[in-house]
Amino acid sequence: MKLIDSHIHVTMLPYDGLKAMAEGGIVKAVSCAVLVGAKHAESYFDHFRQNYNFYRQWAGKEGVELYTAVGVHPAGIPDDWTKVIDKLPEFLAEPSVVALGEVGMNNDNQLERDVLKAQMEVAKACNKPLIIHTPNQNRQAFVDLYFEMAQKVGISPQLLVIDHAMLDIIDQINEFGAVPGITIRKQHVLPEELLENLDRYASGMLNCDYSNIFQNDPTGVIKAAKYLQEQNVDPQIIENLTYKKAAQVFNIED
Repeated sequence: MKLIDSHIHVTMLPYDGLKAMAEGGIVKAVSCAVLVGAKHAESYFDHFRQNYNFYRQWAGKEGVELYTAVGVHPAGIPDDWTKVIDKLPEFLAEPSVVALGEVGMNNDNQLERDVLKAQMEVAKACNKPLIIHTPNQNRQAFVDLYFEMAQKVGISPQLLVIDHAMLDIIDQINEFGAVPGITIRKQHVLPEELLENLDRYASGMLNCDYSNIFQNDPTGVIKAAKYLQEQNVDPQIIENLTYKKAAQVFNIED
């Protein structure tokens, strides 16, 4: 079974984690940008290049075709963030850069709103999907705000990937027509919950959102796929969740 992990942070991924992903069937992955506490636009530029140059080659040697997303993460908004926005179309023109992300908000202040709105405008202009982070608190309110902003910008719902989708927001995402990004790990969605609510999650795509800032499992997508197989779930549903949806959204189909 071929699998796509639709959201990782490759610069935080240990070699053993990448190897386990490859051995478990991950053939493609999308690595999102994140620079916690970034102060300068140039830090993001180097980060983007590392992702689609060095780390893409590194992953490729292990059999994982790495694609990347570029953007300003809410945990690291540099003082000169507008410089990053101005350069995003140039980075999005790179063949292996398939989306803007990870973007979004953590605190709903004016700065975060301004940065997100500017990146939504870039996504619309470049016709690229936008991978949006949902925080741990007030999640329904944040999702409503994301959709309100997207409507004002005029960005298509199909370009919005609302990540860390859980039962509290999955119906909002589905009703708006956006794409649920389903993070498989203890603090988000476990395979058992995925199965129990498969009708609500079926339009999404799975990811492990691997980072090294807390306990994480780089094989989350693999374990979820195997569990669904063991429970005799329709193979087409499994394929959509673990490969086809991500391939379509990010235009990385074979």
